[in-house]
Amino acid sequence: MESWYLLFCKAKQELRAQTNLQNQGFEVFFPEHKIERIIKGRRSIKTSPLFPNYLFIKLNTQNCNFSAVKNTRGVSGFVAYGSKFQIVPEQLISQLRSFETACEVKSDLPKTGDVVYLNTESFKNVQAIYQEPDGDMRSILLVNLLNKQVTVSVDNKEISL
Repeated sequence: MESWYLLFCKAKQELRAQTNLQNQGFEVFFPEHKIERIIKGRRSIKTSPLFPNYLFIKLNTQNCNFSAVKNTRGVSGFVAYGSKFQIVPEQLISQLRSFETACEVKSDLPKTGDVVYLNTESFKNVQAIYQEPDGDMRSILLVNLLNKQVTVSVDNKEISL
């Protein structure tokens, strides 16, 4: 009988463990989601793990060598309660797979109307209202100067939430 188990991986080595386990012929599932962020002033979409340091693996309980899985590079061990390895229900895996395919890109970027702060030398910690992106590297903000709302185009590196 085949069941899904939960593996704990070494820090930042989930992909290494996944590759090594797949090379050994195991079915492995590593759920990920996409996040839109500003990195070095540019908007980019980054894939990050849904559960950092954890992998799901499908094993045959009768004839599987659990020590071979546990000693794979990148794997720290099985998640267990006492001496019994934790079995993950098939329904949970199918729900995670459907979530992963249906998931839209999650954005950490400000939305129109959000309050942001400027980090420039002349406008240190000045509050502004985010309007819209101005290309990949800049954004348009509304800044209150002398009781008047002024539209300013600012580099994305100079904005903090």
